[in-house]
Amino acid sequence: MLSRIRTVAIASAIGAVASAGGAAAQTELTVIVYGGSFEQGWRKSVIEPFEAANPDIKVQIATGLTLQNVALMRAQKDDVQVDVMMMDEVGAAQANAEGLYEPLDPATIPNLEKLYPQFRVEGDAYTKFMYVSQALVYNKEHVKEEPTSWKSLWDPAYKGRVAVPDITTSHGSFFLLTAADMNGGDVKNVDPGFELITELKPSIVTFYTQHGQLAQLFTQGDVWVTSWTTDRSQAMIDNGAPLGWVIPEESAYIIDSTIGIAKGTKNLEAAQKYIDFVLSEEAQAANAAYTYLGPVNTEVELPPEVAEKLPVGEGMLERLKTTDWDYVTTVRPEWTRRWNREITAP
Repeated sequence: MLSRIRTVAIASAIGAVASAGGAAAQTELTVIVYGGSFEQGWRKSVIEPFEAANPDIKVQIATGLTLQNVALMRAQKDDVQVDVMMMDEVGAAQANAEGLYEPLDPATIPNLEKLYPQFRVEGDAYTKFMYVSQALVYNKEHVKEEPTSWKSLWDPAYKGRVAVPDITTSHGSFFLLTAADMNGGDVKNVDPGFELITELKPSIVTFYTQHGQLAQLFTQGDVWVTSWTTDRSQAMIDNGAPLGWVIPEESAYIIDSTIGIAKGTKNLEAAQKYIDFVLSEEAQAANAAYTYLGPVNTEVELPPEVAEKLPVGEGMLERLKTTDWDYVTTVRPEWTRRWNREITAP
């Protein structure tokens, strides 16, 4: 990842020099964006209209998952090469604890004031810019009746056809917490979760670490049921995949990804403009339509044909579960060691 970022930075520098004799050089803003279908939608919803509205700013995209991005922030803290970071809150809480963010200021990012209160972070170190939901996702060609409970993953009929997110991903934490909740535990007592996942091991075909990996396994028919996300599964459905997703009767965890500015960025003003655009009604509505992301801006109104594909609607935000990510940050290393020892070890 770092070598890739350095390549982007070098190319940016060359571009700036090349334009020095002509018009004023554009500011090169490098931002993290999730890959795959998310990136495709984000380009249409955010990058292209932002650049059109700000012709003096050129956006370069780098991709990465949450825990990779935290590691990147640590590695670049003395020489920032990626200006704007995107990640799930389990990583953002860790990065904030390490002082790796440039705090956001409503004076320069006025759309912060339009967010639902639960999506704004105390101190504005970063902000939540969207939400989706953890979901029980299934292949309709093999699972004929819509499952209603997470217990379906433990159904012997699906032995060898279950995928589970690995603990090295933020989704692995969601799944561990789900299993703990099902078995009488909670975020501060995950023993029951480990016990239940141990029972599931004979049914697990893979511990996935990438969205693209899971999508391919569904396409190949190797996976019939899993814990995934509403946005990724809906993208596959709209592309013709025979999938369905459901928020089970036990509920599911909200996944509200964050965006923030790397402390020490050399492009602070451009980064602030970018985040304000991300939070705008225009970008929020477009992301809902293109990438199935729930809006966090209170002024966004979605047409019914878009809303039906998202975990939105009356009472939905209250129904979805949340957890204490500041606490999770302190125990994740032990969870990971235990997972590797008890769950994925041969």
